[in-house]
Amino acid sequence: MEALAAALAAHPAASMTELAAAAGMSRATLHRRFPSRDALIAKVAEEAVAAATDAVRVAALDEGTALEACERLVTALVPLGSRFAVLLREGVWVDELPTVAPGLAAMEQAVETLIRRGRTSGELRSDLPARYQTRLLLNAVFTAWEAVRDGDLGSREAPAATTAALLRGIAS
Repeated sequence: MEALAAALAAHPAASMTELAAAAGMSRATLHRRFPSRDALIAKVAEEAVAAATDAVRVAALDEGTALEACERLVTALVPLGSRFAVLLREGVWVDELPTVAPGLAAMEQAVETLIRRGRTSGELRSDLPARYQTRLLLNAVFTAWEAVRDGDLGSREAPAATTAALLRGIAS
């Protein structure tokens, strides 16, 4: 599944035949597992949300300071960026799948709860809407993945660079 997700993220217009080859399987095998491209995309989205949910749990967002929790969260989510690419690229139809929507909403709620905790403690700005800050954090994860994919950041430096830019801005 991971090879299929990576191939789909790297080559969104790839045919099922090309995706099968990238995953090291025959087209027939891929079609037996996923009768359509939409079925494949739906499965990749389900697994992305499951991995993100696990990453949020591992990041222990209610422990330590909000800034520390943000750093742990970004560090846990950045490696999942290629999986999120499918969610962001495919848009609303994927987000609304009954196998995706509840997990995605729960993950976003956990991040927003962290943001609100940071606002209450004074660690994060309170002059911006919490939902906006949540989206900013989650989109920074995707941007980090793109930077790694494009060679602008190394995979090891991406979480720290993303956290620094997110929490301290890009001003010098």
